[in-house]
Amino acid sequence: MKERLKRIPGVVPAVTAARTTRQRAWRRAQDAQFVAARLRRARRIEEYLRTHAVRRLQLGTGSNPYPGWLNTDIADFKRSGDVVFLDVRKRFPLPADSFDAVFSEHMIEHLTYDEGLRCLRESYRVLRVGGRVRVATPSAKQLALLYGEELSDLQREYLIWSVGVFVERARAPLPGFAVNNMFHNFGHRFVYDDETLRHALETAGFREVQKWPVGESDDPALRNLERHMRSAAEFNAYETLVLEARKP
Repeated sequence: MKERLKRIPGVVPAVTAARTTRQRAWRRAQDAQFVAARLRRARRIEEYLRTHAVRRLQLGTGSNPYPGWLNTDIADFKRSGDVVFLDVRKRFPLPADSFDAVFSEHMIEHLTYDEGLRCLRESYRVLRVGGRVRVATPSAKQLALLYGEELSDLQREYLIWSVGVFVERARAPLPGFAVNNMFHNFGHRFVYDDETLRHALETAGFREVQKWPVGESDDPALRNLERHMRSAAEFNAYETLVLEARKP
C-alpha cells in the first residue's frame, strides 16, 4: 500500500512537507520550553541571591535539599521547588565571589577528572575570599586497604555488605568485587584518593586543604551535611573521603 501511494503524483511531497512542519513545530516547542526553563532558573537564582546575605551552594543535591542553601542538581526528576537545575560540567550560571560555601556529596566521582577539575574551578570562582568548599566522595585508598593481609571487623563487614548488596552472582565477599563495583557501577567515572583530590583542589586554586570524618568540621555550617546511605552509615563513613579547602 505504501508503494502504491508513493506512485500517486504529489503524495510524497505533501507527506514530506507535513512531516517537516511537524518537526519544526516540535523544535519550536522544545526551544520555548528551554527558554522558559532558563528564565525560571534565572529568577530563582536572582531571588536566592537577593534574599540571602550568607550564601551556600549545594551541587548534586539529589533528595537532600538544605534550608538556606541554593540546592542544585542536573537530574530532571529532581527539579522540585527546592532544587535548581545546574550542570556542573559547564560554567555555573552564578556571579563570581558571591557564595560563602560550596558542598557536594558523592557527586564528583560521576565526572571525568577534567570535568571534576572544571567543577572545582567554578566552585572557586563563585566563592568569596575565605569561602570554603567541602567535597565528600568515595575513597580509592579505603578500597585499596581491603587488600590488606589482616582486615578489621569493619572491613570484613563492609566487604560482606558491599558485595552482597551491589554485586549480583558474586559468591564470595572478595575485595576485587567491591573495588570493581565502586569504579564501574553507579555511573562513576573517576574515584579519588586523598592525594589526588587534594591535588585537584590545589590546582583549582584552593589552599588550606583539610581532611575530615563524615559529618565533622570546624565550621558549624559544614557539619552533619553528609546524608549518603543513611541506612548504612557505618559503611558510608568507611568508604567516604571528605576534604575541605579555602579560597585565599
